[in-house]
Amino acid sequence: MRAKVAMVTSGVGTAQGGIGMVAELMVSALKTECDVSIWRHSTSLPRIPRIGLAYARALLGSMKRPDLIIYDHTHLAVLHSVIPTLARIPYVVFLHGVEVWGPLIGRRREALLNAKLLLANSATTEFAARAANPWLPKIEIVWLGVRKQQRVPLASSPPVCLMVGRMVSHERLKGHDAVLNAWPEIRASVPDASLTIIGTGDDEGRLRRRVRDELLESVTFCGRLKNGARDRLYASSRLLMLPSKQEGFGIVAVEAASFGVPVLGLAGTVIEELFPNGRGVQLASDWESHTIAQAAIPLLSDHRLATVLGQAAYSRVQSVFLEEHFSERFRHALSQLLPR
Repeated sequence: MRAKVAMVTSGVGTAQGGIGMVAELMVSALKTECDVSIWRHSTSLPRIPRIGLAYARALLGSMKRPDLIIYDHTHLAVLHSVIPTLARIPYVVFLHGVEVWGPLIGRRREALLNAKLLLANSATTEFAARAANPWLPKIEIVWLGVRKQQRVPLASSPPVCLMVGRMVSHERLKGHDAVLNAWPEIRASVPDASLTIIGTGDDEGRLRRRVRDELLESVTFCGRLKNGARDRLYASSRLLMLPSKQEGFGIVAVEAASFGVPVLGLAGTVIEELFPNGRGVQLASDWESHTIAQAAIPLLSDHRLATVLGQAAYSRVQSVFLEEHFSERFRHALSQLLPR
């Protein structure tokens, strides 16, 4: 008998009707062995209507009561305590990163304490979450995965730097400013270097003004792109710039590495966990402009060095970070909770 699993997701950051990358990975991992239903909890609605819709879904779906509920975000898990019909259904919560790196109180704490299983995308996420919340129960680490890609020969690619990530005024930890600060020094050493920035957010305007006012050359903002267009930019870049202090996993680093593109990361972050011993990455020790520039310049000026590092990054993804690797890790973590 196939287990019935409900996936509760907000789909934040996806196109209309999307369910989010992590939710998609979990659904794909389970669908061959389970009947999976998607419960979308739209954050675009006010709080009371959102909860009302969730209550109605749980009530009307009681004839198809799931054996297990998976919340793809900590904030969604509070629904379990406010909807009585869910009370006896075991549930799992996926922890992503910064949302659990501060103290969790009230219903969020209750939601994590009462879950049958907590999953995290990295040991980095668990460490930071437990430092702020030492009461957390055991957490299973389940690294994410990406689709297998064809490695691109970097020897033929121009010295293009790529940044991928949202630009939000209250979360200026992705490293956009640090890269722009370093850009004049990078261009002075590699005059044909260019920087392409993918993403959007309420801080994009400020960053665009910086580029204009500081006369920073060869910097292009692309906004939000569909996956195909984004992947073409991965494939035509020589270096991914990700000196971020707020990544719980850093999926864009793994995506870039899946094309054979090396990554510039920040020491002491999750990048060191995912690519240990510098395997496929160049680490900057801090956000100082000279530090970032000196980490980037050798790879942008020497395609052979970039190719060697990119091959190491590609090999790491092929052995650890493909979707099938995630599926194995995820199903193993859930194996004790699903009816056989």
